[in-house]
Amino acid sequence: MLSTFFINICVMITFMYVSGIIAKFYRIRLPFPSLRVQLIGGLLFGIYGTVLMNYSFPLNETTIVDLRHLAIVTAAVYLGGMASVVTGLVISVLRILMFGMSSSAIDAGFVMTLIGLSGVYFAYASWSRLTKIITMNLLGITLIFIILMLNTDSMNSLMKVYPLQMTISFVGGIFIFIIAEFINKSNEMLFLLERRASTDHLTNLSNRRQFEKSLQLELQRARDYQQKLSLLAIDIDRFKKVNDTYGHSAGDAVLKQLGQLLVEHARSADIVSRNGGEEFAILLLDCGNRQAMATAESIRQSVEKYHFALPDGHTTRLTISIGVAVYPDHCDTHDDDDFFEQADRALYEAKNTGRNRVCALPFRSLSLTLKNGI
Repeated sequence: MLSTFFINICVMITFMYVSGIIAKFYRIRLPFPSLRVQLIGGLLFGIYGTVLMNYSFPLNETTIVDLRHLAIVTAAVYLGGMASVVTGLVISVLRILMFGMSSSAIDAGFVMTLIGLSGVYFAYASWSRLTKIITMNLLGITLIFIILMLNTDSMNSLMKVYPLQMTISFVGGIFIFIIAEFINKSNEMLFLLERRASTDHLTNLSNRRQFEKSLQLELQRARDYQQKLSLLAIDIDRFKKVNDTYGHSAGDAVLKQLGQLLVEHARSADIVSRNGGEEFAILLLDCGNRQAMATAESIRQSVEKYHFALPDGHTTRLTISIGVAVYPDHCDTHDDDDFFEQADRALYEAKNTGRNRVCALPFRSLSLTLKNGI
């Protein structure tokens, strides 16, 4: 009997490890995952709980004892209320399908569903995870004991099993907490490392490395679907003067605010990045030359009118220069580097012709240059 319960714990630990691997591909870093993730997670934990029934201890011909309720507890605490309910329902249905319809199966299904519903409360209670696991585990054990009493004629048989089940269930809950917290923290650290590797620490925009990956990916997509792709290369005019006059903290504040301005002017699908220093870039997806020039000009005008707040309470105003390149109009369709180079050359053209302007190099004998909005 002890070995059976020990197998239950080993199975749950294995499931937690597998779930941790799956969780790396989903956003389980939010207070609670999305409804879709909760539904999938609830289904998986329901299957986990059902597997535990294969390692159960028979109390009599129709009644079995195991630790399947821990699957519901784990789903409620680490995924959310919906996951808890789905887990309870899946375990209840599969219990009947696997072991047949009987009064004990109906009672067991009712208890699993009730535990799943109670998980809605525990999931959103303002307690620590450990407190939630212990409390919900104790509730589950109590409800299970009541059902076991109703489905056995021998209290002696029940008391031979139940104290051991209660003890191992409690210990198993603690083990699950320790392992789940370790997996959770490991995934969180992995997420932070991935984010730091692809995100600019100051503005929270994509960094140069991520921008280059996105550029290659979107260029290939533009080729495959024969779409336009526009690139805005952006540089702050005389940014060194800001640092020299107000200090580097003021320069950082300006960069953060400019990054936010760029995000506000870009569409949700567009990619905004800081490529280093005062250099920014925006990839405008499925966007042709006319729209790209209009977007760039709108950004230029907004920056020119914006009052950038400085740490000392003062404000300052800046201008930017923007170079525009459009795939495939401005570049070699088979050379990824040429696309960025054309935007960079257009940016230098804007700088060399007076700054605070939007420029694009000629294509198909047509020169497209906007100067100060004209």
